Amino acid sequence: MLNYKKSVTVTGGSYIDGVQAEGYSATINSDNPEDITFSSWQTDKALYKANRAQCRKDSNEFEDIVYALQDEMISEKMAAETQGE
Repeated sequence: MLNYKKSVTVTGGSYIDGVQAEGYSATINSDNPEDITFSSWQTDKALYKANRAQCRKDSNEFEDIVYALQDEMISEKMAAETQGE
């Protein structure tokens, strides 16, 4: 039996002078928007280390964007469920 999951993936990155220092990804389960997974990775470790404060700021901004999208998805799901009652 086929089992599948629909999701939304958001990606971003922290760039210093046009070079990516760190990458970000978040996946939100479309069927259950409360289910969210974040990941991050350094693409240039030396650049990341020299610019940790900026990377942290960018990471926090990325999370804020993803949480706003998650809130929107939760609201849409609740509205759809209310209409279906």
